[in-house]
Amino acid sequence: MRVINSTFYGLSDKIELDDVVDKNLISLMTKSPINPEDFYLTGYETISFKRTREFALETVISSVVPFDKDLLIVANNNDDLHIQKLCNMYGVSSTIVNLPQSEDELEAILSTYTQTRQYSHILISDDVNSQRCLATINAIASILIESSIKLIVQCRRQPMDLNIVRELNIAYMVCNGMQGSISSVVLARRSQLVQTEGISRSYTQDLYSYWQKMLSGRKAGIKPMAV
Repeated sequence: MRVINSTFYGLSDKIELDDVVDKNLISLMTKSPINPEDFYLTGYETISFKRTREFALETVISSVVPFDKDLLIVANNNDDLHIQKLCNMYGVSSTIVNLPQSEDELEAILSTYTQTRQYSHILISDDVNSQRCLATINAIASILIESSIKLIVQCRRQPMDLNIVRELNIAYMVCNGMQGSISSVVLARRSQLVQTEGISRSYTQDLYSYWQKMLSGRKAGIKPMAV
């Protein structure tokens, strides 16, 4: 069942998409001058909103977790409870777990929770480039190598380097755009994005739909790589 209205963004609002992700943001993520229109060749897609980062995160939560799966949220003592409220708003089952202090503790947590719940994604919202958080993400990614569970990261400050995103097999990264405070970007692994068709619980927070709209604006003859 889809949610007809969002608490923060009603259907009467027009959700504007940026035509292409900002060149400065791409340079920040890739450390190289990639043309925004060729960014899809990296195996990732960008969906850029003229909305806040919270809207982008809300769209990801609504759109990527299958109806029969749950979301595991790593606690950060900042916005984890708010993220869980967003999950509740869209009918996404979620669990908050404390930030593990070691890889062994992390593995034990995942083992315990995955025995009783079916998780599709783990979400981390933090300063993802800090040494502490990056170490946690690395540990989670190494444990998930043989798992179907995917990673979602929300960058509370700067976005992660694209090479790190690929190396850690992160499925979705949510970050601020470079066009001011009302600007946000979802970086999505294409192989994951194609699986989100029909999943969204909201007509106004449908990541697949926004992606298709972005694709329709590409120049004729451009064929996104099948990754």
